[in-house]
Amino acid sequence: MPIAVAISPRLMGLLFRVALVFEPLAPTAISFFLSRNLLREWKQKGLILDYEIHSKRLGKFHYKVNVDMDVNANQTHHFFAHILPKYSKTYGRWLNDYD
Repeated sequence: MPIAVAISPRLMGLLFRVALVFEPLAPTAISFFLSRNLLREWKQKGLILDYEIHSKRLGKFHYKVNVDMDVNANQTHHFFAHILPKYSKTYGRWLNDYD
């Protein structure tokens, strides 16, 4: 049985303002989680040789993330044949959104 919780508008406003205080830290968090979860796992599996991540805050809720991966020919083939199609189905709109 779900429990409904009524949140007052004042509390929602306060939570929103608190969230906005931490918004400038998002590029650091993005870099941290990408390197910790996704890319470190790929490096351990041998899918990439090395990687670097640079993220930059362009404006409020607008970020630019550059991922530099070092790969050889076999790893490149595996990436384009097996990994990228999986992500392009889920994140297709963002993969094609360039400045």
